[in-house]
Amino acid sequence: MYPTSTAYQTAVCAPVRTDRVTGTLTLTDGTVLPLTDADLVSGSLCWDNQCVNGEELAFGCAYLGQVSLQLRTELSRYALYGACLRLDYALLLPDATWETVPLGVFTVAEAERRASFVSLKAYDNLVKLDARYDGTVLAGTAYEILQQIAEARGLALGQTAAEVAALNPNAALSRQLDATYNVTTWRDCAAAVAQLLGGFAAADRAGRLVVRTFAAAPCRTLGKAERIKTAVADYLCRCTALQLELQSGRFTRTAEPDNGLTMTVADFPLAESGLAATRQSICDNLFAALQPLAYTPAEVRLHGDPALDLGDRLALPMADGTAPQMLITHTVWRYRAGQTVKAVGKNPYLANSADRTDAKLRSLASATAANKTVYYSFTNSTKVQIAGEEKPVVNLNFVTTRDTGAVFLAQMILHAAPAADAAVTVTVRYYLDNAPVDYTPCQTLAAGSHTLALFYPFAALLGAANRRWSVRLVCEGGTVTLEKGGLKAIISGQGLAGGKAWNGTLTMEETLQPYAFAAHRAVQVAPVREGLSLAPQHPAHPAYTEALAVLALPRRAPLRLAALSEKPRRELAQKFWSFTTETQAKYDPALVLTENDRFALRRSFTAQGAAHPIDSGSCTALTVDTTPYLRVEEIEVNW
Repeated sequence: MYPTSTAYQTAVCAPVRTDRVTGTLTLTDGTVLPLTDADLVSGSLCWDNQCVNGEELAFGCAYLGQVSLQLRTELSRYALYGACLRLDYALLLPDATWETVPLGVFTVAEAERRASFVSLKAYDNLVKLDARYDGTVLAGTAYEILQQIAEARGLALGQTAAEVAALNPNAALSRQLDATYNVTTWRDCAAAVAQLLGGFAAADRAGRLVVRTFAAAPCRTLGKAERIKTAVADYLCRCTALQLELQSGRFTRTAEPDNGLTMTVADFPLAESGLAATRQSICDNLFAALQPLAYTPAEVRLHGDPALDLGDRLALPMADGTAPQMLITHTVWRYRAGQTVKAVGKNPYLANSADRTDAKLRSLASATAANKTVYYSFTNSTKVQIAGEEKPVVNLNFVTTRDTGAVFLAQMILHAAPAADAAVTVTVRYYLDNAPVDYTPCQTLAAGSHTLALFYPFAALLGAANRRWSVRLVCEGGTVTLEKGGLKAIISGQGLAGGKAWNGTLTMEETLQPYAFAAHRAVQVAPVREGLSLAPQHPAHPAYTEALAVLALPRRAPLRLAALSEKPRRELAQKFWSFTTETQAKYDPALVLTENDRFALRRSFTAQGAAHPIDSGSCTALTVDTTPYLRVEEIEVNW
């Protein structure tokens, strides 16, 4: 509610009031026309606004507030298009002073000439956000993204960083909006930020961009005498569950007991990326803001108070002693003709009847988004001249979200300049993730300009990953020149995450020329002569014979042997074998090298990282298990 004094609140509830409307109309040529009651046709001024799109409470609305009036003027209606309209409502207080409540700043969009007046329809400053969103990356906290939106469309931001941060804990999260999300206008971008904060986007009474939330406590009590007509529902709208139906999964938060309404959000651009824990915290923070918003749907007609704002909570004392509370989701104020405020809400007894249809629609929308064809485009920004060495002409980074296929198409205009009368041969080399592709088409070009068309199908791109595609040219027999903007290339397919956002990867290349050794005097080697003879040799086997006679031993005393002592000893028996790589055996290539017909233990090991999900940006994670090794002498990280 717009802040007003106690005297104003007393005067606006009085049965008789004195009020007036003043303002200015600034034409596009700078002419300023003052407006008073005398310039307006009686009963024609109407101010209409709302903060939800459907017939139930929801977050993330950005509705255009509008004013219609009939203006007594002799000006041509064409001179009024695009004019800036400022209106103020003033109320006479009991002390004979006037208190003014601004109605807002509006832009004239429609003008229709009648006999003595022109009927005007003007919209508030959110109309400046009704321009096509060009895909510019909007990143940062909620306040920073709102700042970028306001600056891009020439609006002022009506809240400080502290005020935005106080709306919801989600305001502290770093988020990103770009062309990959379901936003087509700048107003959609503002609505996405409001959705993250659990509120709605609006233009305040000074024409500045703001995000407002629904009130948890009543700002005013409308007694029976202040109401002309009242219609109050016999049910209470209370949400006890919140469900985010995202393309990457479902996140829910419920209260106990879960006996109320369920708010289902199927389109949430700022929650589509990031870690699962972060998106669950977004759901939890929104549910914490949703729980205190129990209210009763109602429609009330009163004498009129333009100080009431969308999202305000009003208490309605009834004859039976109850005082149901309503949230203002719609308001229509007519100058000196009363005001109607409305709170829409779903009947909890009928809430489940549409759940099955809604689920099918959300499933169909998710399937349609998953099968959407995404295009990555590339145009060379500098002139490229190809001679003998390999030169890159296309560098495309793209992201796959699942197992899919894609197609690369390119067309370039080349100017060939042969070194002699022969033609120039151009060879195309493809690289996927810095690995060469076994397909190298070539083209022979005569002197002059030529069109070279390229095609390559990606038959199987497995899993979700960040990929880099590079096309390079090699020229023989002359030079080939590719002018700036002479190349147009795309990669298209389903299951791709489209967008122009830079992921922070810098790619640098350096061409090393062959090292030339200085010429030295030839080394003279003296002739070597060697003789070799080969002949078989047979060993001789002489026979030896000897006759042994019987040896007679005389009788002697018994032979006595001295005590024996021995010292046993144990040794490790080692046996060696010699193998060559020709041996039919299986070797673990992770530990054994068999290069150059010899064995060697592998001393250098290479591991490659993989994409790791984070809230924003790009991250590659790598885990190296060093337990199988005796020791690790050095670890080198290459980007």
